[in-house]
Amino acid sequence: MSQIATLKTHARQLRLGGLAESLETRLLEASSNRLGHDEFLELLFQDELAVREGRTAARRFKSADFRESRSLEGFDFSFNPSIPRDRVHQLATCRFISDARDVLLVGPPGVGKSHLAQALGREAIRHSHTVYYRSIFDLVRDLAASEGGAEESRLLARYLKPDLLIIDDMGLKTLPPRSGELLLEIILRRHEVRSTIMTSNRPVDEWGKLLGDVPAAGAILDRLLHRAEIIAINGRSHRLAEGVSAQAAATTTTKAGTDNPRNPEAPGA
Repeated sequence: MSQIATLKTHARQLRLGGLAESLETRLLEASSNRLGHDEFLELLFQDELAVREGRTAARRFKSADFRESRSLEGFDFSFNPSIPRDRVHQLATCRFISDARDVLLVGPPGVGKSHLAQALGREAIRHSHTVYYRSIFDLVRDLAASEGGAEESRLLARYLKPDLLIIDDMGLKTLPPRSGELLLEIILRRHEVRSTIMTSNRPVDEWGKLLGDVPAAGAILDRLLHRAEIIAINGRSHRLAEGVSAQAAATTTTKAGTDNPRNPEAPGA
């Protein structure tokens, strides 16, 4: 076995997979550029750290359980110019997570709230934070499956643990009994300890009806609004615009086919 192969084997035995993969490349680089021992070792350690960070990020993306893969780079701010781009990019620095502050995105369906919430979750993972995403439908299923006892304790732990909890689509579904009470406990215990992003399709003054519990809704909003970044989004619906465009394209295609029927006797017909 060659010396390089032996070094690779030892590296893998020490669970230094990234270092093992880049060893030959770095040896050639060190020889070509006459790197010192310290520079050579620094490059190897950087390779190992990069691989480990990549694996950690992949695990965090998986455990975040995002509904869709969304990014800020893929968000079209020009579609709804009223969205405050600077404030969104400031949130993307994740300082609000370090400060244990919350974010509330409010606006009608289709304006980009869910996209932005998941994109901010992605940025949080890039900044080494843990994230857990739940739509209101996920939340209802979770609550229904954990009525009391140990299951409820495990549910609370799952919602309380991440650095950033995202609860999406408030307003699309009325919550079942006791949901307001459990959601209040989650918000209370996370308040000023860990960050929460919530999106809502309904004005906050209607949350009492959604939760079926006006006092709980008031207490939740009291905590959320205390130190929250609130972004109200208005404007056109992305989904509606995409539907109109698709319909227009289909109509154009149909009209073109009607106006220019294919001649079965033409060459190549």
